[in-house]
Amino acid sequence: MSELVEQKQNKKYYLQELGIYAYNSLKNNVETIKTPDFAHRELKSPILRKLMWITSKRFIQFEKKDKKFSIIISLGIIILGTIFCGLNGFYSFLLFFMEISQYNLELFFQILISLSFIANFFIFFIIIEGISRFFYKKNENIIDFLVSFAIILYPLILFLLIHLIFKWVNLLNVSIFNLLDNVLLIIFQVWSLWLLSYSLCVKKGLKIESSLIISLLLHYGGFTIILIFLV
Repeated sequence: MSELVEQKQNKKYYLQELGIYAYNSLKNNVETIKTPDFAHRELKSPILRKLMWITSKRFIQFEKKDKKFSIIISLGIIILGTIFCGLNGFYSFLLFFMEISQYNLELFFQILISLSFIANFFIFFIIIEGISRFFYKKNENIIDFLVSFAIILYPLILFLLIHLIFKWVNLLNVSIFNLLDNVLLIIFQVWSLWLLSYSLCVKKGLKIESSLIISLLLHYGGFTIILIFLV
């Protein structure tokens, strides 16, 4: 009987020690738990793991050794986007493009169409940063987030290039290529939305669920605005 009582006391002692240890570990690592390192975390979802294959992790994570390359790549994306928008006659709005007829347009207005990509870049960033600050109280890494923000747009650069090729060889008048052009736009938009979600996780410490909600709602809002104006 005494042995049984002693065993219970020993178990109670060990549980108390384990509880104290767990509490101290939780207290010492509370910041890590609040903002997990998404960039180096193993993802359980097979879909997310596959999406990581097409993610520019190195430049979005913005390590010190890659800062120069990230800046160069971001500037290159902005410059190429500006040029391709002008050549395609596209007005840039969030992740969408609205075609404007270039016939009888003065050079000044053609340049304005091209510069819409740069203006849209800053408007897009301000909206995302504002949502992060207002709804999630995430104010950190604003400079790094801005410098690497253009990288989420690089799938759209690929679309602009493909669309320009279709336009030059006059394939957009063929129904199958016109359909393919629209499908490619959707695919590259989804790719950019994923990069935006990943960037919000890395730069702002948001959960992947919250990042995806922000990306999808913003995309849906942009589509709704365009639909209203087109109608």
